[in-house]
Parts: sequence; C-alpha cells; structure tokens
Amino acid sequence: MRVPYSWLKTYLPEAPLPERLEELLAQLGFEVEALEAWPAPPEGVVFARVLEAQPIPGTGLKRLVLDIGRPVEVVSGAPNAREGIGVALALPGTEVLGERVGERRIQGVVSHGMALSPKELGVGEYSGGLLEFPPDALPPGAPVAEAWPEDTVLAVDITPNRPDALGVFGLARDLSALGLELVIPETGFAGEDVPLPFRAQVEDEEGAPHFTLSYAFGLRVGPSPLWLQRWLFAAGMRPINNVVDITNFAMLELSQSMHAFDRRRIGEGLLVRRARKGERLVTLDGVERLLAEEDLLITALFGEESVPVGLAGIMGGKNSEVQEDTEEVALEVAYFNPVRIRRTSRRLGLRTEASHRFERGVDPLGQAFAQRRALHLLEKVTGARVARTFLDLGQPQPPAPIPFRPEYTNRLLGTDYPVEVQLSTLRRLFCTVEGEGPYWVRPPSFRVDLSREEDLVEEVARVQGYETIPTTLPAFFPAPDNRNVEEAYRKKQALKTLLAGLGFQEVMPYPFTSEEEARLFRVPSPTLRLLNPQSPEKSALRTLLFPGLVRALENMLKNQEAERALLFEVGRVFQEEERTHVAGLLLGEAVGGAWFKEKVAGYYALKGLLEAVLDRMGLEARFLPKAFPWLHPGVSAEVVLGERPFGFLGQIHPEVTRALELPPLFVFELLWPFPEAKTAFRDLPRFPRATRDLAVVVPEAVGYHEVEALLKRAAGALLEGLELFDLYQGPPLEAGQKSLAFHLAFRHPERTLKDEEVDRIMEGILEAIWAKGWRIRG
Repeated sequence: MRVPYSWLKTYLPEAPLPERLEELLAQLGFEVEALEAWPAPPEGVVFARVLEAQPIPGTGLKRLVLDIGRPVEVVSGAPNAREGIGVALALPGTEVLGERVGERRIQGVVSHGMALSPKELGVGEYSGGLLEFPPDALPPGAPVAEAWPEDTVLAVDITPNRPDALGVFGLARDLSALGLELVIPETGFAGEDVPLPFRAQVEDEEGAPHFTLSYAFGLRVGPSPLWLQRWLFAAGMRPINNVVDITNFAMLELSQSMHAFDRRRIGEGLLVRRARKGERLVTLDGVERLLAEEDLLITALFGEESVPVGLAGIMGGKNSEVQEDTEEVALEVAYFNPVRIRRTSRRLGLRTEASHRFERGVDPLGQAFAQRRALHLLEKVTGARVARTFLDLGQPQPPAPIPFRPEYTNRLLGTDYPVEVQLSTLRRLFCTVEGEGPYWVRPPSFRVDLSREEDLVEEVARVQGYETIPTTLPAFFPAPDNRNVEEAYRKKQALKTLLAGLGFQEVMPYPFTSEEEARLFRVPSPTLRLLNPQSPEKSALRTLLFPGLVRALENMLKNQEAERALLFEVGRVFQEEERTHVAGLLLGEAVGGAWFKEKVAGYYALKGLLEAVLDRMGLEARFLPKAFPWLHPGVSAEVVLGERPFGFLGQIHPEVTRALELPPLFVFELLWPFPEAKTAFRDLPRFPRATRDLAVVVPEAVGYHEVEALLKRAAGALLEGLELFDLYQGPPLEAGQKSLAFHLAFRHPERTLKDEEVDRIMEGILEAIWAKGWRIRG
C-alpha cells in the first residue's frame, strides 16, 4: 500500500520523519519496502484557466486561450481540453519528460507552452488527456508547486490478516498505540430532513450482512481540488471526478470500499441478490461479464424487474456511473461476505482495490462512520446537500469478549510486564477491558484478526516491542565464561575481508628470522631463539612482519614478472612480549588498469588504502612525521589511533631495497587489535552543504595535523568535511613558509545553512589562525 507521508500526518500531527516511521511500522509488523520521494511539479509549471477552446479546422487539435494573469495561446490535442477547466501549463523553458518546452508554431498558431497530462507533469502514468483542476483552484499564473509540495510515499506491505491497516487512517490508528496523538477524520455534515427518493432491499443476507444507502443532491460534478488529486496520485490512483474521487479517497482512508450510483439510473432503489444463470453486466472498465449464480449483485429496481448495476464489492456497472451532468447520487456503503467476494473475483480474474479489501474483511460495524465521512466530503467538495438519515439494513453484532490473563502473557513470552502496562496497551489499541481478574477484552470491530487470548498476547508484545522479550539461551550453550571466544577470530576475519576487498592478497610466511636478516632490514634484533632451528636463516622468531612480506614478494618476482603487488599479513611478532600485528606492502600502482589518468602509487596511495580500512572500522588515524631505522628518512610516519601510537607507514629504506635489488616498496605495520569504535547508522544528508576554500600560510616545520586540528576546533560541530587540495612553496611566499589550501564543507542536520552563519564560522576560523601567528594567503 502506498501511504503519502503528508496524508498520514493529518491523523498523526506528531508523526516523526519517514525514516523513523519506517522503524515504528516495522515494530508493529508492517514492513516498509521503500521510501519514495514524490517531487513537486517543476519550476515553470503554473496554474491556468481555460478561457477558450476552439478546434483547428482539419486537425484533431484545439487552440486554447489560457489565463495565467495574462492571456496566452496554446495548442493541445487532448480530448478533454475545454473551456472552464483549470490546467497545469508548462511555460517555455520548462523541462518536461527530459525535454525543454519551447514556443512552437503549430497549424499557424504559436503555442506559448504546453498544457500537461498527469504523465507529463510527473504525477501519474495517464497520458490520454489533460490533468483537470477546478477553475478556481489557484490564482491564474500561480506555481502549481505552491499547492502540490514535495512529499514522501511509504510503500508499506500490509499482511493479509490486517485489512484494517489497508487505510491510511487505519495505519495511523495502529501507530497511535505507540503514544502518538490521533486525529479522527471529520464526519460532521449539515444534513436536511428530506425523504429518501429510493428504497433498498437485501435478498441475500448471507452475502450482504450490512448494507447502507445514503442520498446526496444538488451536487456539481467536476475536477477534484488539488489536495485530493495530489493524495490520490501519490497513493497510486488516477482522479476521475470529485464524486468518484471522494469514494476512492474514503476507501484509501478508512479501508471501506463504497460506490456512488447516479440517482437517475437506479429506478425505485437498489436490491442486493444473487446473479441469475446467464445474466451479464458491463462493468466500469467496459468489459461485459458473464455472471455465475453465486455472484453477488447490486441491482436497480424497476417495478418487478431488477437490472444489474454493480458487481458487489468488486466493481460498479457502466450503466449507473456518475456523469458530468449528474446532480443526485445514491451512496452505497456495505459489508459483503469475504468468501463470496474472493470467489467471484478469482473466477472473473478481476482484482480491484475494493475486492482487495472486501475479501480480507472490512470493519462489519464501520459502514455508518464511512457514510458520514463520505457525506461530509461531498458537502465540502461538491457543494452537495445531503439527507440527514440513510437506509441501514442488517444488524451486525460486535465482537465477542475474549478472556485475558496478564500472568499468561508473561508466562508465554517469558516477560514480566506489569498488569496495568498490558491493559493500557490493549486500551490504546481501542480494545474495551472489563473485569478485575479474570479480565474480559472486547476487540474493536475493525480488528477482525483478534479472536483468542493468544492474539491479545501477541498485541501486547507487538506494541511493547519484540526486543523487550528476553532471550533465554538453551541449556547446551557454553557456560557464560566461555562465551564470545570466537569474537577475536571474527574481528580478524573482518579485517582480512576489508583488505582483500581493497585488492590486497594475503600471504602467510614462516614466523622465523635470523640475526643477519634483522640487520639487513634494520629491524630490532630477535630476542627469542630456537633451540633446534631448521636452518641458520630460521633460528629466531621475528620482531616485525614486513620483512616476511618482502621475502614473499621476492619469491613471487622469481616466478613471474609483476609491476604491481599488494600483499598483507596478520600474524604474531615476538619482542618484549608476543603480539599480533597487521602489515601491508605496496609495489607499483595501488590500482591497476586505466582507471586514472595519473598513476596512483607510492606513500600516499598506501596511506589512502590504510585510511579506507580504518574508516570502515569507524577509526580515524593521524600520521605524524617520525623516523624509523627501516624506513626512508623523508618518507615515514608514525600512525596514531586515538592518542596512542599503533605503528608506522612509509617507504622501506633505500639501502634495504638496493641490497635486495628491488624497486621502491611501501609498507605499513600496525598493532592489532585496533581500538573499539562506536559506530552508528547515519542517514544520507537531506540538506545542501555550504563550501568555502581557505589557504593557510604556516612555517614549513608545522605539520598538517596541527593545522587540521586548529581548523576543526575553530569551525565547530557544523564542519562536515575538511580536505587538503593544494600544498605550495615558493614565491611570493617567504623562504621556510608553505601554503596549505583546504576545501571546507559545512552542513546543518535539520535545515539549510544561511550564508551569514557560514561567514560567522569562517570569521572565527580566521581569528584562530591569526592568534596562532599564522596568516591567510590571498
């Protein structure tokens, strides 16, 4: 079911944003399959009133004179283009269906824009005619978007046992059990004490246990107001006219299908009966249907004869539909037998919005409320006068009370919900609670799925939240002190998966080394030596991982030519104590193939890969210049996570690679495990960001992280991104000075930032820079 968020919010004024609503609906058992953005009409689409509509001789086109605050001419081939209606006009320059509207000469008439169909406006699939509005819907020339703002549509999967939630109000009513204020739809109408000009009779009471028929007269059939059309389109239905649209609107609102008959076409009234053998009916879709004797019909009474005018609960007949000149309608609202409706619908292969609801079971006591709601809308939208009373046939009974034991709920669920919490939950679901133990709970008539105590238990669990039901582990699980023994393994596997996803290949060299190899790689000497080594080259345990990566690369290059390689290992090292490290090695380009115009290689390429790994784990590293004996003196950094050094990154010392006859190699090696990071889901931003560029001139000895820290501290919480895009040294800068140029991005989580706000933040940043003794490069 498609649920426009703005429509739902009319019943739940305090409804949270759609993303939070999605979570609440899931808690209640309704899966939201998608959140669909429903855009407003594009800029350049204005409201226009049709003043004239003259056929162009020899063509199927019409010359329209439109009022948009001034008269303009437009050519249209729409069959419903006529004088007196309102339309949506795309002015020249407006983009429609991917093409820009222009002024064109058609059959000698200059068309100053384009009158739009629903498909061209982007609100529906219908393209067979213009989208019609009431002539006074908006001031001429007003942007249509003023009355048709953007919206979000929730595609909600309603389970078959919850027909009450097949209406927007029904869904809101269920959500209100979570503590949201509920606004009941208006049902008041003036009403007049006039005799009803028809009668009603139910011959098949098993097929129609409850049947109501009301009377509205003096109405004006025409296009529906914009708000009504907008919600119908968003809900997936095409507006027809204001009378039909009201019946569809009430159905989508209350999950109660109804049908309006032209009073002139129903004779003395309506009779509900079974179809007769060989009887036929042309339904509203223009198809002639051969009926079976079990089919339930609504027929018009003409003396002793009854003529089919509707297939009950499925679709009305073509012979009684509302016309442009209809002034009186008989409005039918009924409860039909779900089994009978389902059988007829399946046999005929005719599935409609009405049958979808009836075959699941509508509220058997909800017809009077739905009548009042529809009559209220007919008065408001069509200007109709309505009879104060309506025909009401059948006496459906309220649901029987169900015994309810709060202690049984807790025993069944393994919970300890207090009694009053359980009873309050059921009351918020519109149940009536009687007695003081044992309790008797009478479900509301619209909850046709509640018939036994276990159903009530499930309702308590559903509203309280399934996450509040404790998890009891089976007895064969390990003892508490042995739990989570695999957590370290799972974390290590997740790290390996991340590295492999970035293109690294895992190697597993022997953990042995020798004093000679430690001197060659300039790493700490081994402290743990083997008593019975396999060979002199494997006489001790390693102190760092990266020499093993280099030896693995050597072996690889002996067997095949390679210009690039990415290797990693997660393994043990042995210094003062045994620890786990993770190390990576880069030869050549980090990304192979013609993906980039320039080579992505060297120190910064490996740094970017390492940052990607850390970012996926919710960590942010600082890379501080520091010399290590085994790294190039000018291309080395200490990796700091939080406030603690965790390892190094840089180019292997040139003397090492020269001795091994290898090209330049870049490595990182970090202590494992990394610090725990708190991660949380964050929605994609809904508001635009504001950007500024800033170049800071600092002494050459000042590191990037010091500048970065100052900018972040001065910018505050609204700084979303900080990116270094240029490093410059040279004239006109003084010797010993450098310029660091940054992109700064600001964003507010709940609204669009104003330029003045961003300017104030930038002023604070500049003051912090000057206070530090640095300056800004102009």
